[in-house]
Amino acid sequence: MFYGWVIVAGVFVAQFFMVGFATYGFSLLIDPVQKEFGASVADIQIGVSAGALIGAVAAPILGPLVDRWSARGMAIIGAILLLSSLVLMSLSTSVFQFSAVVATGISGGNLLLGPITGSTLVSRWFDSTRGRALGVAATGTSVGGALMPIVLGGWIAELGWRGGLQLLAGCVAVLVLPLLVFGVRDHPQDSGLFPDGADSAPVVVRNSAASRTWTTPDVIRTPAYWLIGFSLGFLFLAYIGVLSNLHKYATELGVEPASASFLISVIAAAGFIGKLIFGAAADRISLRVGLWIAHALAAMGIATFSLEPDFETMLIGSVLMGLAAGGMLPVWGAMVARVFGVASYGRVMGLIMPIIAVCSFPGPLLGAVSFDETGSYQLALRSFIVAIAAAAILLIPLRLESQSQDADSA
Repeated sequence: MFYGWVIVAGVFVAQFFMVGFATYGFSLLIDPVQKEFGASVADIQIGVSAGALIGAVAAPILGPLVDRWSARGMAIIGAILLLSSLVLMSLSTSVFQFSAVVATGISGGNLLLGPITGSTLVSRWFDSTRGRALGVAATGTSVGGALMPIVLGGWIAELGWRGGLQLLAGCVAVLVLPLLVFGVRDHPQDSGLFPDGADSAPVVVRNSAASRTWTTPDVIRTPAYWLIGFSLGFLFLAYIGVLSNLHKYATELGVEPASASFLISVIAAAGFIGKLIFGAAADRISLRVGLWIAHALAAMGIATFSLEPDFETMLIGSVLMGLAAGGMLPVWGAMVARVFGVASYGRVMGLIMPIIAVCSFPGPLLGAVSFDETGSYQLALRSFIVAIAAAAILLIPLRLESQSQDADSA
């Protein structure tokens, strides 16, 4: 077996825990933390939104370090940060402390274990089958999303939210850190290998994206950078905004807490299928069309939720949202590699992350404020659909051919 699949496994496990908790499991903490500290929903969600802004500042610094130092080393630091943040959250004595750890520690761990390091590692180890490998690695977020609400919800029911977080921290220490330390390697050349397990290095066309090292000014002068960044940013705004408020939204409509958690798991399970499908398709079809399909699925899912439907109809909305999430990550990674190559992959991903963070920052807070002020999530849901429409329009002028040395087109 090609050792690159061990790298995929490492990224899978890291994102299983990191994204499984931060994106899918966190909403289970809102009710118990709100009740214990007498806080508003916005008091808790502001940590998530503030973390997005902190990530926006840190990502451009992290990206070049991933290229020049070690994506593996950064991921290890991220796992340590996740572990320590879970412990600190469980020991918090006020909603301020809780939200501060979310804004700094959880967002930092999410950045270090997210696409900048994970997609960079996978893209280095694969070439002709990069889309499929990125899709498989990204299913870690879906499997984590499917299982984390169920497992963490059970732990919270048995041990309380503090005990549940401490047990999760123990799992990170036992399962994530050893794999990253002993199993992951930065480059196939470190083990005397070539991408895809080939007998020689892939042929690189001179003056193509794959043959050059991009500087930060080069990247930001390229229109494709802005088009990809804002299109993904608006899509993430809608997706994260819905996901972070879905548990509360469903229970307010009369859905039992366990069933509301199941809706989140359904999104993750559908995302697993979507990532495999979109990942394989990314090697064969137009990446623009692939992302447009993800936009359409997300818009239909949110429109379904906006009807304030019964639980069975909410399941349909969850499936649509999950399939949309399945399209985002592998297509995003393949787009960056197609346009900019892999030599500066970390730098480009790091520069795109601030755009995504700034765009998605209002998502969780918009849902919370909509509910706190109006008693309804309708305003937020309609805003999310508008954001997705803008995301789709931004892809129209995007060129996905590799950018030449003069970087004068998008």
